[in-house]
Amino acid sequence: MFNLKAKFMLAAAVLFIGGVSGANAQLVDGSTINVAVSSPFVLRDKTFEAGVYSIERTPSTADSPSVLILRGEGETMIFDTIIDRSNAAAENTQLVFETIGGTNYLSAIVVKGQTTKNEIARSKAQARAIADGVSVTQTVMIANTGF
Repeated sequence: MFNLKAKFMLAAAVLFIGGVSGANAQLVDGSTINVAVSSPFVLRDKTFEAGVYSIERTPSTADSPSVLILRGEGETMIFDTIIDRSNAAAENTQLVFETIGGTNYLSAIVVKGQTTKNEIARSKAQARAIADGVSVTQTVMIANTGF
């Protein structure tokens, strides 16, 4: 009986530790991406002015690793992302923007050396504009952060 309980506890511990280390693979707890954005952009229907911003995971271990915080001068937003996997590790830390009808939308965050990226779901306004045939271009901004 004791042997069965010990095996169960060991299996549960291995699964828990494996899940935590896999979840932390995106943007490591305590690390921050700092980037100077040269033009206004939209995130979740909120417009942010050009300026210096930091992006980090939420400090709570109860939150999903996909929940991030964007901080700028006087601006803060907590937002959820979708984790997307790739076969190759990213060569640079980057912010990816979609320009739709002259408006820049933050669409993804990529961390150097990671095989995952944090994608931001399109808003209803973005989806409507695309459905109406407005052209979409993608811009990649490489963040000089040391990652």
